[in-house]
Amino acid sequence: MKGYNRDTMHRLAVILVTMAILASAAGAAPRLDVVEVKSSLTGVVLADDLVEVDARVEDAQPLLYVRTPLTGQKSIAARAPREGVVREVLVRPGQRVERGDVVVRLMPR
Repeated sequence: MKGYNRDTMHRLAVILVTMAILASAAGAAPRLDVVEVKSSLTGVVLADDLVEVDARVEDAQPLLYVRTPLTGQKSIAARAPREGVVREVLVRPGQRVERGDVVVRLMPR
């Protein structure tokens, strides 16, 4: 390439080869996706049976209950979409959640 000396070209080649190696190594590593679980209801989070971090959960297990504004009743707002381990609980008792809010992050098994 015009305007580049031999040393600069060598350094550029080393950088490009290093980037290619790192990119292929990252692609070869197994990727563990965290599943974001969303609330299916609007309401106030109840402390009753609120799932905890590091809990092992089964498919369809209730994770979060809310008191809904419409009926005032306790209802399941989120269920585990599959077996896994809870990595984060993003809500706390007394907090208002809206339908579609991410409330739990789950690492599938």
